[in-house]
Amino acid sequence: MRILLSIPVVAILATGCSQSEPPSAEHTVTVSEIEIVGNDYAFTAPAELPAGRTTFRFNNKGKVRHELNISLLKQGVPVERLIETVRADKTVKDLIDGPVGVLFGEPGKQSDGAITTELVAGREYAVICIFRDSAGAPRHFDMGMYSVIRVGIEPAKAELSPQRIDTIVGTEYAFQYPRTVAPGRHTFLFRNAGKMTHQFSVALLVEGATMEKVLALDKAGINVDSLFDKDFGLLQARGGQTPLGQLAIDMQPGRVYVIACLLQDDAKSPPHHTLGMYGSIRVSGERRARVSLPAASTTATSG
Repeated sequence: MRILLSIPVVAILATGCSQSEPPSAEHTVTVSEIEIVGNDYAFTAPAELPAGRTTFRFNNKGKVRHELNISLLKQGVPVERLIETVRADKTVKDLIDGPVGVLFGEPGKQSDGAITTELVAGREYAVICIFRDSAGAPRHFDMGMYSVIRVGIEPAKAELSPQRIDTIVGTEYAFQYPRTVAPGRHTFLFRNAGKMTHQFSVALLVEGATMEKVLALDKAGINVDSLFDKDFGLLQARGGQTPLGQLAIDMQPGRVYVIACLLQDDAKSPPHHTLGMYGSIRVSGERRARVSLPAASTTATSG
C-alpha cells in the first residue's frame, strides 16, 4: 500500500506552525500556479518566486517514484543544514517553521494533487525528496534531489480563481470530515486539534474496495497496493497546529477516497489508523463510463 509506505519518509519533517483557518465555503482568491519537475535525481524549480498565494504541482519526469516535500525554513537556516540533519535522522523542529505539504509522483507522470500555500515575503522554502529506490539505496536527497525557493517581496499577479475549502479536523484518534462531497476540485485544509502529531493522507480506492478490507489485509501482513488506484499526498502537523499548505484534488464522481493518519506516537505504539484514525469520503454522482471506440471494419468495398 503506497500510502502506508509514506510514513517514515515524511514524518521526519513534521513540525507544526499555526495558520489562520479559511472558512469552509466557496470564495475567490488570487492564486499563482507553479510546476516543479522531478528527475532522477534533481528538481527543476524556480530559484525565486513572488510572495502570495501559490499552488504547486509536481511533474515527475524520472523513471522512479519521487515526492515533492515542501517546508518553510527558519530565517537564517540554509537548506544544506536541513539536509545534514535529515541525513543524521535527527529532529528538524528547530530548523523549519512548519511543513507545507507533500505530493507523490509516479514515474513519468504528473501528481494528481496540488499543494496551495501563502508564500511569505523574504523567506526560503526547502524542496526535498526523501524517498529511496530500495531498502539499501541512498535517499534521493543524498543524490542531489533537493532545492530551495526564495520568496521576493512583490505579491504574485494572477487571475482570480474560485476555491472551496473543506476542513479536516484530526483528534486522538479520529477525523471529523465530510462523508460525501460533490465532484470537482476540492481544497482540503487539515487542522490538528489533538495533542499528538497527526497527518491527513488521501488515496483513491479501486472500484469495489473498502477501507475495512484494506485494514484487514494490512493487519494480516498482506500487501494492499492492488486496492488503491492512486495516492495524492498528505498534510501533517504537531498537536494543536495547522500545516502551512492545503491539498487540492480533482475528485471523480462515484468514487471513494480514503483518508488516514499513518503515524505512531512512538516506535512501540500502533499506527494511528489501526486505532480508528481513518475514514472514507464518497463523491456524489455516477462514475464516468469509459468510452470504447468501435473496431475498424475489415470489409472491403468494391469500386
